[in-house]
Amino acid sequence: MDFEGKTVVITAGANGMGRCIATRMSERGANIVVADIDVDAATTLAGQLASAVAVGCDVRSNEQIEHTRQVALDRFGSVDIVMSHAGIGIAVPVHETTDADWLRLLDLNVVGMARVVRAFVPQMLEQGSGHLILTSSSLALLGGHPISGLAGPYIASKAAVIGLAQALATALVPQGVGVTLFAPDATSTGFKPTLMGSAASPAAPSDSSSPAEKAPTYSRQTPEHAADVLMQSLDEGRFLASATPDYERLLRVQADVLLDPAALAAEY
Repeated sequence: MDFEGKTVVITAGANGMGRCIATRMSERGANIVVADIDVDAATTLAGQLASAVAVGCDVRSNEQIEHTRQVALDRFGSVDIVMSHAGIGIAVPVHETTDADWLRLLDLNVVGMARVVRAFVPQMLEQGSGHLILTSSSLALLGGHPISGLAGPYIASKAAVIGLAQALATALVPQGVGVTLFAPDATSTGFKPTLMGSAASPAAPSDSSSPAEKAPTYSRQTPEHAADVLMQSLDEGRFLASATPDYERLLRVQADVLLDPAALAAEY
């Protein structure tokens, strides 16, 4: 993918994977709009990149998303690539998750992504070009991970992103707008143990027990590796950008057993 002179908007772009991806794209000549609820971190990163602007953005707010779009247009004149990366996670079993936590999770991870799509896609269709990157998770792509029992709501929200990305690709690719589904593996992002998604949430989940004490241990990748996987997938024009090692074989195993997660448990 050619990034030279292209304008990229990244939600949750100030920290972790988002920061690494913004840096990689900037190094390839892109203008970067760092959109994040952490305005200080976004401002710091934007100041370190060759051509960038920071904007405060909570994807639960249509007004803030629209403001982000307008800032991008005012500063750079167009928007070519949008990465909807913001998300949260809670380490709580499904049977202990409250309605409030379900609604908070889905509002950010699923509806927030739909808000971003609604704000930016019409202009892409009008110009006949553009690219969407939607962040899901390996936990939703492949079953059987030891953390799954504590991540049901998060997995459900990220599985919705897989369906959303497939639907958007079916609708938009014939009209000149590309779609990439990004599925990072377990990644060390520096966020608190209760947050297993792409970005930190300003509010703590209602579960009072310690997720760090309940969660099994498992290996994590670096955000730099996840960013490299995404960049390679974009360069190769692939729909799925998965950071899970040997993911093609694992997907075939999962298909052969008709999605039974027990078949993949031994892989971890």
